[in-house]
Amino acid sequence: MSTTVDRALVRHLLLDQSLSYREIARRANCSDWSVRSIAHEFDADRFTDPAEPCDPLTATEWSVIAGIAVLLVGGMCFAAWRMPPPDGGVM
Repeated sequence: MSTTVDRALVRHLLLDQSLSYREIARRANCSDWSVRSIAHEFDADRFTDPAEPCDPLTATEWSVIAGIAVLLVGGMCFAAWRMPPPDGGVM
């Protein structure tokens, strides 16, 4: 027979770094595997929080992006300039 796990209690206990999974399971009256599963979900939620805004790009990062764009466009223009005419004739 399965019982429901108090996920809020397990998450609260996971914040205490001194507690092992076994101790958390004992206090929450659930299995070690349930605690490990909730801890895995908790870690995934912390690293993929959509509410946390991203930092804006710095001037260095913008200049790197602009430099790459200039190199790409310049490379395509150079390649197009070096290509022979499509009809094979001389201009």
